[in-house]
Amino acid sequence: MPSQSGRSIVDAFVDQSFPEGRTFCTQFLYSAEFSANTLKSLVTRGKSSSKYELASSLTDSLYSHTIDPEEVLLAFVQQPRKWLSFKLGSCKDFPTFETPNILLTEFGKECWYGPIKDRYSSRKWYIRTKKIPFYENLYKAENVLEGEIPQQFSSVTTHQIRWTVIAEIDINYVALSWNGFRHNELKGNTYEPQIESLMQFPYWSHIPGFFDELVRECKANWEHPVLDQFILYNLWDKYISNPKYVWRHLRIRADHHGVALNAHSTGAFDRESEQIRGLQALARQLAYSALDSLNIEKKPEVIKSVESSLLRTLIQEWETKSYEFSLDEITESELSELSNDNRKSLFRAHCYFANGISNSPQDALQHLNCFVKDYGGSSKALSFLLSELAK
Repeated sequence: MPSQSGRSIVDAFVDQSFPEGRTFCTQFLYSAEFSANTLKSLVTRGKSSSKYELASSLTDSLYSHTIDPEEVLLAFVQQPRKWLSFKLGSCKDFPTFETPNILLTEFGKECWYGPIKDRYSSRKWYIRTKKIPFYENLYKAENVLEGEIPQQFSSVTTHQIRWTVIAEIDINYVALSWNGFRHNELKGNTYEPQIESLMQFPYWSHIPGFFDELVRECKANWEHPVLDQFILYNLWDKYISNPKYVWRHLRIRADHHGVALNAHSTGAFDRESEQIRGLQALARQLAYSALDSLNIEKKPEVIKSVESSLLRTLIQEWETKSYEFSLDEITESELSELSNDNRKSLFRAHCYFANGISNSPQDALQHLNCFVKDYGGSSKALSFLLSELAK
């Protein structure tokens, strides 16, 4: 039977001392590390089964040698993930680390595994694992005499989260992708330990070190692109006024001359209510106020010009720490029918630029929070940015 402990509150693989072999393999495949769609792509029958049944079936296929571990691992590393950080440059070596196949059947060590290869691509993938403790209370009732009220006593048990970071390396770049999760810590003393509330795992403290390890092993010269310049100027100038594309300003975090700005919205335009929303709505209202104060007629072209200038100031010139936007391509049919159905989703991410002093340690790492639904997560975001940077 599937183990449920920890799965509903921790979006990661929690090893509860599973026996190595088939049991471990099934639990790993069943965990949040594998999506149901990935499992369905690997099984030959029963694609409509539950996720646990899919995991169990795939385990059977691995042990009957009807599917190779390399095929499962390739599908695993190619899954879209939530977080992405990448660098451009070159490397001299594609090293060989620990064999990754063992990760399917046992916890393994904290180290690099790989490479994992795709015969149709020059890219190579590596897996970096890290062990993080996860604590749970176990409750048991004390034996009592008849008529007495039963008392429950708790003890703390320790499981292990296996966090996996995927490295994708080609001749001109390296990209790390991963999923975030929440973890907990112990406080108190040895005799009366207490479990603290769940908190976000500080991935930003570990990703730079993983990059450094790969630089040494690959004899590489990689650097982060100047992402704020590229997105806020190059892509902005290319797409934002192009009628064939829809650029939505979704979030900005900025700090300029002691004035902090943190504005968030779900979108720029609500088709159902035909209302401008979010940052665009703020800029529109400020444009109205500016024109009123100057007694200038609010013609559509004037409003749009002032609004664009305000957005440019807020986003480009306000020392932006992070910025979220989406970019969609409008097809010919949508241009005529004004329908969302034929809109092609190109990119959506919250981009952390790591471009200055900040009170948030998360801002020190240049990375992207990618959106898996509709926008393809880290995989599609990386492909889009690499393609645009190469132009």
